[in-house]
Amino acid sequence: MRSNKLKELADNPAFISGIYNYCDRWCERCAFTSRCLQYATEQADPDANDPEIRDINNEKFWRKLHDIFTDTAMMISEWAAEAGVDLDSVDVTEEMAEHEREMEAAEQDELSEMARHYAMTVQNWFRDQSVNEEDVHDDAMNGPNAVSDDLTLRDAAEIIQWYQFFIAVKLTRALSRPASIDENSDDEDVLTADFLPVEETDELVDYDAVISRAHRIDSNGSAKVALVAIDRSTAGWGALQLSLPDKAHTINPIVLELDRLRRLTEKRFPRARDFIRPGLDEVLSEFVS
Repeated sequence: MRSNKLKELADNPAFISGIYNYCDRWCERCAFTSRCLQYATEQADPDANDPEIRDINNEKFWRKLHDIFTDTAMMISEWAAEAGVDLDSVDVTEEMAEHEREMEAAEQDELSEMARHYAMTVQNWFRDQSVNEEDVHDDAMNGPNAVSDDLTLRDAAEIIQWYQFFIAVKLTRALSRPASIDENSDDEDVLTADFLPVEETDELVDYDAVISRAHRIDSNGSAKVALVAIDRSTAGWGALQLSLPDKAHTINPIVLELDRLRRLTEKRFPRARDFIRPGLDEVLSEFVS
């Protein structure tokens, strides 16, 4: 998408600002696609339905990626020029090195390792338990594999498999956003302020404090969506236990592993459940003010 078209879309007041930052990227099951800028930009892309564009081994994929980077670089240059920033004078070498160290530490964290282990457990279960296509795709609401009026075996399997790697990705991101204030701090005023808008002031801005606050907010938001994915995955496994009683004994250890992952995530990010995701956790009016 060209930059002028993106700017035109971004000016649409119907979109919920930042809703795509802490969603689960499952657009097919989202009720907010009509109010999501990310979804709109993807749908406006003339190549959106070309399967070759999504194939990493296809030349079209790499050409498309190059075009995206080119357009993005152009927009950044325009914004920097408007703000009077000389990008050539900015040295981010140290910041990039620090970011790489943070990511490496996050990936080696116990929580990340647990999440990746869970993902492989899911992979192995679907392989070893021979849950065949007839089982997974039986949509008969009153059939032998129906779990409830609203959830079929296929639904449960899709939920589990959609989130199996997603959880690890979001937890690693949450762990890679260090902040100067301990999440377990007793400083109630400081932690509560993270969930309030920043007030305008004539005083000089403490950019270190702003960045630290942004890191805490993003960390809690990433942990929140990971917890949502864990909750939904747990419900999916519960549905499979009911639908496949002969395999229930193989599912029990996975449910326990997922519950341990949830409890440890809540311990490491005690404020994550309080995070309000734009749109997704809000009661919104049908009208745009």
